[in-house]
Amino acid sequence: MRFKLVVLLSFIACLGIFAQSAQAAALPYQAEVSSGAVTIEKGQTKLITLKFKNIGEKTWYPGKDKVAVYLYGDSTIFGHTSWLANDLPKLIEQSSVKPGSMASASFYVKAPSTPGVYKERFLLSYGPNQWIKDSVVSVTFTVVEPTSAPAPKVEVSTAVPSSYNYQAELIDIGGIEWQIKPGEHVIANIKFKNIGKKTWVRDGSSYVSLYTWEPKYRKSGFQDFSWKQDSQAGFLVEAEVKPGQIGTFKMELRAPDAPGKYSESFRLAAENTAWVEGGVVSLPITVPSTNETISSGIVQGSLTADPGTYQATLLLNSFKDALRSEGNGQISITQGFKNAGTAVWNERVLRLVSVSPALGTASVVRDTTWPSTTEALKANGTPTAPGQLSLMSYTIKAPAKSGSYVVKFQLTADGQEIEGGLIEIPLTVTSDGYFDPTPISVPGPVATGEPLPLTTTLPEEPIMRVGVLDTEDDTMMVRGIQGGMKAMNNGKLICTFKQGDVAVVKYLRANGVYKISGPGCVSQSPVWYVLEAEDGIAPLEMTDFSRPIAWLAGSNDNKFRAKLELRYTPKTDKVWVINELPLEHYLYGIAETSDVSPMEYQKALLTAARTYALYHVNRKTKHADEFFYVDAKYDQVYRGYGQEARSPTIVDGVKQTKGYIVTYNGELAITPYFSRSDGRTRNWTDVWGGSGYPWLVAVPVPHDVGQTMWGHGVGLSARGALYMASKDAAKYDEILKHFYQGVEIRKAYK
Repeated sequence: MRFKLVVLLSFIACLGIFAQSAQAAALPYQAEVSSGAVTIEKGQTKLITLKFKNIGEKTWYPGKDKVAVYLYGDSTIFGHTSWLANDLPKLIEQSSVKPGSMASASFYVKAPSTPGVYKERFLLSYGPNQWIKDSVVSVTFTVVEPTSAPAPKVEVSTAVPSSYNYQAELIDIGGIEWQIKPGEHVIANIKFKNIGKKTWVRDGSSYVSLYTWEPKYRKSGFQDFSWKQDSQAGFLVEAEVKPGQIGTFKMELRAPDAPGKYSESFRLAAENTAWVEGGVVSLPITVPSTNETISSGIVQGSLTADPGTYQATLLLNSFKDALRSEGNGQISITQGFKNAGTAVWNERVLRLVSVSPALGTASVVRDTTWPSTTEALKANGTPTAPGQLSLMSYTIKAPAKSGSYVVKFQLTADGQEIEGGLIEIPLTVTSDGYFDPTPISVPGPVATGEPLPLTTTLPEEPIMRVGVLDTEDDTMMVRGIQGGMKAMNNGKLICTFKQGDVAVVKYLRANGVYKISGPGCVSQSPVWYVLEAEDGIAPLEMTDFSRPIAWLAGSNDNKFRAKLELRYTPKTDKVWVINELPLEHYLYGIAETSDVSPMEYQKALLTAARTYALYHVNRKTKHADEFFYVDAKYDQVYRGYGQEARSPTIVDGVKQTKGYIVTYNGELAITPYFSRSDGRTRNWTDVWGGSGYPWLVAVPVPHDVGQTMWGHGVGLSARGALYMASKDAAKYDEILKHFYQGVEIRKAYK
């Protein structure tokens, strides 16, 4: 195995900038780096980012025994409590980094209390005690006295006690760097230690809360409608926090539309009393763009020997290899064509030629930005003279059906096809999107307004099977955390485990059998094992699976109710962990909305989500080759018991709408939904082609006027629905009937 590496090091909010050095040597595990400098105030916490470009032959994966950033030494005075170990600041942050791609690792450092110049070194590992040659980065830290004046007191009071009464120490901001999509809502839990003399209180005349800072009382672009006022953002969770105790301040953020990197600052204040000394927190937040990053490279081309009137040479392309996307995902492309002919190009049109294989509505690539069904781009701007470059940017939508495709476009100018203007785009769709929504008959009475009483003629609650993850080591380790569990094989009881006992299930590829082991249990079979909670519904924990949440320190969404099984899928050669549980409990664990959203909005979105889930339960076709119904990542975001435990109002919303779905003419109606519209939704046919569906037609969304589209645009706009509930006091069935025209809300099961 051979790696060649160039390391680029950049620091967020720091003065030093690193230059890239040319790499000429070709020795194994070698890197060439530049030094850097950081200025930091004494006692200050600052975020730094290391960036690494993989120019070797192997893909990198994060892990303590894989690729991580280590300290050159055992410990440092610049260490921070967020580090994974004294000598391990951070793993690389990407799930995988292919050759030619960039990896990054952002972590905090905390300056000592003594000013001066310090030097620390970091280096990159590629395995246990395996260091990449010459990858040592030397960082010079200059620790200085604070330059800012002492924080002013809150002006609303003349009776101000000494600052010593109200002092705080920042303990945890809940994550290293926040990634929030435009318009997305998250909750931050900020922890401060009370190191003053006064007790902090949640209520009363001197209650402690978070205000916007730098400058104070400023209006934040991340303001959520839950804020008490424009500048008052976060509130104490505990009723009181005595000196020496740690308090949690809950703050809700809603990202702005403009992508970019932000630093949002807030400060604690005792209302009508004083600013809290040391109570400042800054959140580094990245709002990603809806478009893919374009890495433009010049593709060498040449004029043909016999130039015609309309000819082109492709000189600029935003992709080199096959594009990848989930089904229905938006892909932005930029290409530059040199006019290699003799005619001036005036109106330039990029016309769709074909999509191969052709799968009807499942292979449609038309995006909502296209001027027509067959034209991805029509440009009438500045003419392109012979020898000039015409830059063309457009968007395609990935086909709904997973698989490999070739999409062809033809460039024309003034109605003439341009020789050399035929474009072939290889595209891999990694997971299915919306397609072929064949209606399914649904029993039950029509509900108008409030849910109708349960009828005994309805079927029992369906069972959902969720593909949680495809494993890397063909292994699943599980324990019961609220009771024991049992191991089943082909319907027979094989072993029982006490609470806390860990069962290890592994698929042995060499001989195609499953093996289970644990306290008092060893068994092997060609049939898969199912681990089931003793009471049939309690949560089970996957001890070998880690899925933390950026905004919730110490979280790990690795717990799932009822049953877990390890299953090999010959079709894809993967080994999946599958969670089987009742449909309503599945809905408890989906992360499609915030727990603090208005209840009627939650009920609307959850009813749409239930309808979508039931569609796949009934059809059992989307992931039939992999033995489950929905994917926990790509179909609906499902995080299991952890999401349920921290979302009591979502659980209540599920219970209030139990069994209710969206129907059209007595049949289950497919119910797509998306994040935000630009003031109106789109017809099914505008986005996915075909004959369309009468309930999926364009409707106005007044609360989205002036926004930018985020998503496919068909069905329910989450933002529009949220504001209908919060501003218009709309009920959940009114919301659903607005976005899905002519539908009825019916109860499908008990």
